This record gives sequence, structure tokens and C-alpha cells, in this order.
Amino acid sequence: MKRYDHLYLSPHFDDAILSCGGQIARHTAAGQSVLVVTITGGDPPDNPPSDTVAMLHRRWAASMAAVPGPVHSDGRWPASPRGADSASRAQTSAAASSAAASSAASSAIAVDAAMIAQRRAEDRAALALVGAEPLHLSFLDCIYRCGPDAHALYPGPADMFSPLSPADEATVAALAESFAALPPARQVYLPLGVGGHVDHLATRRAAERVFTAPIYYEDYPYTARPGALAEALPPEVRAVWLATAVWLDEAALAAKTAAVGAYVSQLSSFFVDAADLAAQLRADGRRALSDALAGGETAPPWAVAAERLWSAA
Repeated sequence: MKRYDHLYLSPHFDDAILSCGGQIARHTAAGQSVLVVTITGGDPPDNPPSDTVAMLHRRWAASMAAVPGPVHSDGRWPASPRGADSASRAQTSAAASSAAASSAASSAIAVDAAMIAQRRAEDRAALALVGAEPLHLSFLDCIYRCGPDAHALYPGPADMFSPLSPADEATVAALAESFAALPPARQVYLPLGVGGHVDHLATRRAAERVFTAPIYYEDYPYTARPGALAEALPPEVRAVWLATAVWLDEAALAAKTAAVGAYVSQLSSFFVDAADLAAQLRADGRRALSDALAGGETAPPWAVAAERLWSAA
């Protein structure tokens, strides 16, 4: 079994690149091997277990309809993103509405399958841009997980950011078992849990059962919310944690930006267009750089941004 220099646990397809894309690019540029393991890469059920899932499926269908042509796997921004002209948006919306009205049930199932295929292709494209290898596990996203009574464990949008359901403890145990079988790596990275998303917390809990001395990354885009990092690492516990900055030059930041742009189907959830994507990633990189400087670190003169990692002191 191949041994990697770096192994990143990514709860969803885009989490590792959103949070660590710059450092991954730096690792591979230095000739080091990187494996990114996406946890929730499993196929969704045919029947949505909650209204939230049905709503998300409709949104994803609209997003996919707004991307002309076949599934993009080459990291291209959609030809008609959210910032496109109103006439184009109106035509796209009308076509999508007509198609949905003609065959709602079959369309929903097709969207489910097509979306996961799309996201897997996007992840392969994104990781290729930074020279990393992908591995997709088959666990379900929290929005699809159900308890013994077949009811959704996280039925509403706010539930995704609630404490882990007791009925989900089996998922954590299964995750730990799966993590123990992963290829070995010199260093393992897991989400710190900024923002409190249940999939991020489950990934962290399971990984802590398996890996010795892991390193934790700050979860973007949740770090962009003021106070979110302090909630994950309150002052009373921060003394036992050590923060280390990974400095990014323009090349590393550009590689990260290009890789994030490869997740075409998800971009409208976070960004208006390509310029907004670049601006927001640079802003969070500057935030991390400022936090590192405030923490006593000294940035090299070429650093334009940073990503911060945490470890037990």
C-alpha cells in the first residue's frame, strides 16, 4: 500500500480544497505526495428523507440547468453563472421549470445520480489542479442519514449544525473503522469543526479515535463568520492548542483559487462569480495571515495570504 506524505480528511467534496488548497499546492510543488479522502461520497437514496433534501435537490437541479453542456470535469466556470445577464437567466429558468413540470419524480432521481457524478468529477478536476490524489468513501451526507425509524436524523437546515444525534454514533464507529484502513501517511489533517457542521464534527471524532497527533485545519467558509473560530476554540481551551501558519505566495493562492473554481455545481452557494471567488479566498487568506501575525508569527516577505493549522500543544 502506498504511503503518502500528507493525508487530508474532507467531510464533503470541496472542504479540503476550500480550507487547505494553498498548502496542498505547496506540498505537491515541493514533490510531496498528497491524498485527499472525501468522506460523504456515497450515492443518495432515491426518495428524499426530508423536505430539506427535496429543497436542496431542486436547487441543485437549477444549478445544473444553469451550466450549459455536459458535466464539466475540467475546472471551467459555468458559461452562465449567477452573474449572467437577466435574459439568459430567464430562458434557463423557463426551460428548467418546464422540464421539471413534465417529469418531476424521474427528474429528481436523475438529478440525485447526476449530481454525485458531477461532484466526483469536479473533485478529481480540482485535485488534479493542485497535484493531489482523490479517494472517495461511500458514507452518506448527514442530510440523507436516517435513524432506525427511517426518519431523517437532521431534517432541517439548522439541524446540520446541531450536536451529533445519538442515533448517529454508529456512523462515527463505522468512520473510525474505515479510517483505520486508509493508506498510511506521514501526517494526517482533519477539520477543526469551525461552524459546527455535523459531518465535520463526526469526521473529527472518528479520526481522533484512530490517528495519533493529527493536525487540524480551519474550516472555510465558516471561518469567514466573525466569532466562529472562537466558538470552536474558546479562550479557556486555546492555551493547550498551538497554531501554525502555512504561508501562501501568489502562485499557491492562484492554484487554490483555480481548484475551488473546479467545483462548478457548488459555486453559487458561496460566490457570485469568478471575481468574487478570488476576492473572498484572498480575504480569508489575509484574515489567517493577520491572525498568525497577531499570534506572534513572522511572515516571509513573499507571503500574501495564509492558512492556519492547529495541533495539541
